[in-house]
Amino acid sequence: MIPYKISNIVTKQFAIFPEKFVNGEIVNINTNYNFNLKVDFSEIRCSSVIQFIQKEHLILVLEVVCNFNIAAEGVDFIKNENKIPVDFLRYMATIVVGTARGIIHSKTEGSVLNSIVLPPINLVDTIQSDFQINEKSNCN
Repeated sequence: MIPYKISNIVTKQFAIFPEKFVNGEIVNINTNYNFNLKVDFSEIRCSSVIQFIQKEHLILVLEVVCNFNIAAEGVDFIKNENKIPVDFLRYMATIVVGTARGIIHSKTEGSVLNSIVLPPINLVDTIQSDFQINEKSNCN
């Protein structure tokens, strides 16, 4: 495991459209995940966009970012391996999903959309490979 601490959480985007929600109808959930690595390898950013869609209508969108400070031994590991292992990527994404679940619950309180809970997400199927380090991988 790469030693880390969560350094920052940012809700970059949040919008709900409760007027388009039909109670009892199926809600589809789309998610995506992105990872960026700071140039000196001291921070990894995991971001996710989550969309709730019902009958082709967007009813909720959330973009959340968690920044993870990486301890010196983790930085050395990443440099030596020239990658971030898939298991650690999934671990960070799991933290982001839990954070998103809390944000959605909190921000939809008092609305009809509060009855929709972000379900568990199988990140093994979603994130399938290591993050290979190259010059385009890094962020500032």
